[in-house]
Amino acid sequence: MSYIGICLRGLEEVAEKETKGKKIYSGRVSFLGKSLSKKLSKNNFKSLLTVYRLYKKFNFKDKEEILDEFKKLKIKVKKSFRVKCNREGNHEFKSVDIEKLIGIYLQKNGFKLDFKEPKTVIFIDIVEDFCLIGLLEKEDMQKREYRVKLNPETLNSTIAYSALILSEYKKNDVLVDPNCRDGIIVVEGSLMKKGKVYGFDMNTRNARINSKIAKVKVELGQNEIDWLDTKFKKNSVKIVSYLPSASKRNNESDVRRFYSEFFHQAKYIVKDKMCLIVKKTELIKEYFNDFKLIKEINTKIGDDDYSILVLKKSI
Repeated sequence: MSYIGICLRGLEEVAEKETKGKKIYSGRVSFLGKSLSKKLSKNNFKSLLTVYRLYKKFNFKDKEEILDEFKKLKIKVKKSFRVKCNREGNHEFKSVDIEKLIGIYLQKNGFKLDFKEPKTVIFIDIVEDFCLIGLLEKEDMQKREYRVKLNPETLNSTIAYSALILSEYKKNDVLVDPNCRDGIIVVEGSLMKKGKVYGFDMNTRNARINSKIAKVKVELGQNEIDWLDTKFKKNSVKIVSYLPSASKRNNESDVRRFYSEFFHQAKYIVKDKMCLIVKKTELIKEYFNDFKLIKEINTKIGDDDYSILVLKKSI
């Protein structure tokens, strides 16, 4: 059976690796499912937002064509149903229009509409002029139960997980996040059970609470960044971190001081690669002197843009 995983645009590479699938469209990865229910129950696909079983994919011109294609399918609806439409792009219709169109058709054929506890969820996935129809398996997969105490500038767990994969974080690596905020990166790293994990920040209260809820062991400390070279040996760690960018909350001079000290410390303690997440790349690229940028991935959540930068030590 063929399945489609929806991920954040730009992170298809991580989703392909995790599902052993292939990108078929922006933010969409196709893969074959074996023991899928078990994997979904354990949330083994941490790079995905939604998974649905695929029945048909096609290009369309208008909403009526989507209904016509749906009518041709032999989808088994178990007693009650609801229709969910995920739509990306500019169209002359809204998601709710598609949901109503197919919902009315199914009701006319004797099926019961149930918004609260439907037995079947018809999933209509529209990306520009491309439409995929299937049955929803799981949604909201980016949510984590441990994310209880969050900082104002928290990080989406899917981006944190993807950064860890892109950093090539592996068994026995020492993982360090010197700007751990509420602990999303260090918790995601600890859940991978690969090696020791350290997180530092001026205030680690939220990170401590979240790691405790996640039932993972993270070494947390409230230390200045210039203290790192006294804690870790030369060429000994993997850094993955969400760093500040100049904004209304963070003035440029403070950010520049942070970058200068951060890269000074990283030059000493980083073993090979590190992965950094920032909202703006202009300033940080001025400090890459001892590192080579080998990959830059851009993604977006709502109005927020994020850049994932994979750097390799060049000295």
